[in-house]
Amino acid sequence: MNLLLWAVQIVLAVKFLSVTYTHGLRAGKGKMASGRQRLGGAGRPVLVAIALGALLGAAGLVLPGVTGLLPWLTPWAAALLAVMMLVGVGMHLSCRDGANPVPGLVILALAAFVAYGRWVLAPL
Repeated sequence: MNLLLWAVQIVLAVKFLSVTYTHGLRAGKGKMASGRQRLGGAGRPVLVAIALGALLGAAGLVLPGVTGLLPWLTPWAAALLAVMMLVGVGMHLSCRDGANPVPGLVILALAAFVAYGRWVLAPL
């Protein structure tokens, strides 16, 4: 179980690093630009907050287990990333931007699995 959780944690960390890039650094390009315009003046700060949360979450998924420091942080990071994905799926659906909610729900389920797994099944 520990190996499976590590694999999922690494996959999620890579995914959330890509979210950091797309929502933080490329927020003015392509589809992100139209979504940012729909949010109005709050668009850029919201995207920066998402990018920062994704970056911290990705670090929280991997670094505590690798370093042995603050291992309780991993299930919390996974749980907060699951909440972030739930809000993100809801936001995309409410904006009606044509985004498919299924990938977001899969990522939400994986993050919830890591949170449960690291709290109950195989704590660090």
